[in-house]
Amino acid sequence: MGTSLRGTGSEPLLKRGRVDPLGVVFVVVAAIGFGTLGPLARFASDVGFTAVAFALWRATSSVVALVVFLALGVMLGRVPTTRLRSISRIEWLQLAAMGGFVAGTTISLFFAFERTTIATALIVFYTFPVWVAIAAVPFFGEHLGRRKSAAIALSGVGLVLLLASPGASGAIDPIGVGLALLASLCQTGFALVGAGGFRSVPPLQSAALLRLFSLSIYGVLLVPLLVLLGQGHTVLEPIDSAEAWVLILTAGIVGAAIPAVLILAGYRRVGPTRGAVLMLVEPVTGVLLAMLLLAEQPTLLQLAGGVLVLVGAALVQLAPVHKPSPETQPATE
Repeated sequence: MGTSLRGTGSEPLLKRGRVDPLGVVFVVVAAIGFGTLGPLARFASDVGFTAVAFALWRATSSVVALVVFLALGVMLGRVPTTRLRSISRIEWLQLAAMGGFVAGTTISLFFAFERTTIATALIVFYTFPVWVAIAAVPFFGEHLGRRKSAAIALSGVGLVLLLASPGASGAIDPIGVGLALLASLCQTGFALVGAGGFRSVPPLQSAALLRLFSLSIYGVLLVPLLVLLGQGHTVLEPIDSAEAWVLILTAGIVGAAIPAVLILAGYRRVGPTRGAVLMLVEPVTGVLLAMLLLAEQPTLLQLAGGVLVLVGAALVQLAPVHKPSPETQPATE
């Protein structure tokens, strides 16, 4: 990838060790926005959407919203942009990869929400900070060290507790868990590339481009596949009601477009370390909304396991980074 997980330090735009309050707000608000997707996906399923159809319409509405935001910002002279021909080849590849990660994360999570509880899916998904820490070893020459290894072990114990405990609705669905894990791996790729990639492209423009790449994946791969399987009607049938459009627009704008811009801007201000920790607000939001809106009540053992997973995920990002000497570090963009 040619990018550094931590750039020139944990906080790219500030002196090391200082906190950027605006960056913190950006990431937390983005996390809350993304946290709405579990209940929204469940409501969408109730009105007839399949996971693929809802992901497609959410992606479409988010791209339209981002393009409108970008056009208005440019017209008002408030939003900087980079000429498309000035974006380097490696940055185009990074944006395309990010689009793939977004599509993979969304589809996997929406299918996971259909098969297991929102709490289970989100907690398994939020093992991604652990995968980010592990991936930093071969990609960026970092060493785990005792503290990170202990944090990873803590998260692993929490995951075992979560999966070993039957919930109020019965045994944990292994396919749902596997889909949530796949989403976690896609999010790992998103975090690794997004923290240091395509630096010449401003956040709003970046969000619009990578979401456009994500939408193209649905259009080129998933929709034709549905048509071949005789399920093309599942894309259009659910959108004949006002309730469906409320869900599409809410998921696309509140749960995708606005958080997509804020997360990129926030990660660039606070860095991937603090960003990954602050994003733990997302599963908390999702679990609380599921309890309030869907009456999903996790057991005490599941809650204990979830807490250990999230604490481990936070600690693995907060633990000191051990890097090799400068001569052996990978180059950064």
